[in-house]
Parts: sequence; C-alpha cells; structure tokens
Amino acid sequence: MRRRGKLQDAPAQEAEPEELSDTRSIPPSAVNSVSAHTAVETLRSRSSRITARSPNFENLVLRPRKILIDQGKIEGNTNPYNHFGTEKPPDGKWIEYKALEGFEVAEVWLSLSRESIEEIIEEYDFMASKQVCEQEYASFATETFLRRQRRSRQNPTDRKWRAERMLQLVAPPAGRLNWDPPITFDQNTDEFKFDVRPDCSYWLSLAGFNPDYRSELENAVYVHEDWITCPYFTIEFKKHGQSVNQAEWQAAAAASVALYNRYVLKTNALGIENRAWTDKDKIQMRHYILTFVGAQYGIWILRASLENDRWDGCSMRRLCSSRCTAIAGVQKLERWINEIHRWGLGDHAAGCQVDVKTVLQFNDVDISAMDIAS
Repeated sequence: MRRRGKLQDAPAQEAEPEELSDTRSIPPSAVNSVSAHTAVETLRSRSSRITARSPNFENLVLRPRKILIDQGKIEGNTNPYNHFGTEKPPDGKWIEYKALEGFEVAEVWLSLSRESIEEIIEEYDFMASKQVCEQEYASFATETFLRRQRRSRQNPTDRKWRAERMLQLVAPPAGRLNWDPPITFDQNTDEFKFDVRPDCSYWLSLAGFNPDYRSELENAVYVHEDWITCPYFTIEFKKHGQSVNQAEWQAAAAASVALYNRYVLKTNALGIENRAWTDKDKIQMRHYILTFVGAQYGIWILRASLENDRWDGCSMRRLCSSRCTAIAGVQKLERWINEIHRWGLGDHAAGCQVDVKTVLQFNDVDISAMDIAS
C-alpha cells in the first residue's frame, strides 16, 4: 500500500510552468511502483527546453512512456450507443437523461432542438467567413457543448453523482498524494512535469460519496481541493500557431495522468482483495478525449495497455470524426458527449467508488457501518 503523504497547494493559475533544474532516471522497479514521481509541463532535454507545444513532444515525452496515438482508421462503429452498449432511442427522439435513475441531478446533458442546431451551424459558418482566432472557436464550443453543474459551498448530501467541468485546471502531479505521472520505460528519458492544464476536463464531484467518510477519500485516491476526483473526460482545442497533432499530444498527456492513476487505484484494490485482473476490471481502464480544430472535432478513447496485468503504457484511438457544419455532425457530437457523461457518471463512478471503499476499508475505515447508517 502507498504511504500517506502531505498534499501541497497547487500553483497559482496564472503561474508559468517551471523548468526542471536537474534530470533523473527512473529505475526498472518503477514499472510496478505506485510511489509519487515528480511531474511537470516542461522537459529539459540535452539540447533544448521542450514544452507540450514542441514539435518533438511526442518523441521526447509520449513515446518513452508508451503513450501512443493511433492515427489509423476509426475504431468500430461511430454510433456511441453501439460503443457503450446502451439502447439507441427511436429516430427523432431524445433520451431524457435526467429521468434515468442516478442521473437526476446532473446538469451536463445536451438536448439540442432543430432550431438551436441550425443556429450552431450558422455560427460556425460566420466564424469561418471572418477568419476568427482559435480562441473564438474554443469559447463558442465550450458554452454550447460543454455544460457545467451549478455550484454552491453547501455540500449536497443526496449522494447523487455530479460532473464538475474544470477549465485549464492546474493540478501537476508534483508532491501530490495519489496523483502520479505515467511511468517511463526508457531510463535515458529526461524528467517531465505533466503540468499540461487541459482546456477542459470533467471530474467526479465528491457529492456521490458518503459524507461520513469523504474526509478519508484522499487516502485512497487523488482529491483536488476537497472537491473533485477521478477525471473521465478531457477536451483540448487547437491553439493559434499550433498543429492539429500538437493538440492531440497535449490531450493525450493530460488524459494519461488520469488514466494511470485510475490504474493505480484499481491495482491497490485488487492487491488488497488478493485477486487477479478480470476482463471487467480491464474494461474500466479507459478515458475519453474530445479534440476540436475550428468546426472539426474528434472523439477518442485512451485505453490502458497491460502486460502481465502491469501498466505498459496506453493507446489513444479515434472513435468518431466530423464537423459542426451540418445537422448530422452536430447531432453526432451531442450524442457522444451525452453518452460519455452517462458512462462517466455511471460505470466509471461506480467502479471508482467500489475500489475506493476497498482501500478505505483496508485502512480501518468502517465503510459498511457508515453506508448502513446513512
């Protein structure tokens, strides 16, 4: 089991990613370790300073950690219902997600009318005609497709799952409890801080956990500001002067931190239960990504690669690609986003909760009695 550590305050939002003052190699034993590693957005190579926007980022940061992006054909059917194994609604019908059990209080669902879809298409057409900057596209897509939960300092006690949308969250895994960067498989690779600050990401709110033991969660899983945990969806927009590949690399780097720590949580839980990985366990090891370039978008899945049930990197594959310049493209994006949230607040949240309970029970937190009492 991991040792308890002291959480450190996140750097100020406006702070620049810091540069490393030295380099260190990670020994082979680190492949099986869940101990903390130093992390950051900049890499000092032997000849230059590399950032997440560097044209060498994939070769110097991603590949040595076996974070691989498959640019080949789209995986499987582009229908999200087939991908997630959920029931497809009749043609022309919407799914009332808030009417589904367990999703009543979530406020991230999209329900776009024909009129609103046509307005979205007109907006993208206008932005293209005026050659607006990338930030205009990012701002419009965020306010249109990436909904957020209303917030209050009053913590909910209903134990319903909520998604928290975070914009450019500063959470580098440097000195943080249960928040480690993906391990490297090349001892000659320079150290790198994964301070990549994704444009947008969705995390689980702590509201879904029993309030009687929320204070103990950080001893099992990373908890940011006593507020959010277990991210499941990362969104990245192409920046001005940046290539499409660079946006994908940055998304992969951010998502890999979330996925690696999901793997660590599962590994800890399985070790306590003294049982081997099952196919059901392995299916849980995934994270979803949305990349945007103007009106064009791509939906990706990042899956953990396991070799003898040990972390062996991860692979990112495209599930869907389209544009918000026609009704079909907007509707497809709407369906994918809704189904990703359905998975995140459903299977993902439930799996994380089970593993967290296993770890806390091992740490002498009487989970069963607290759940019964509540």
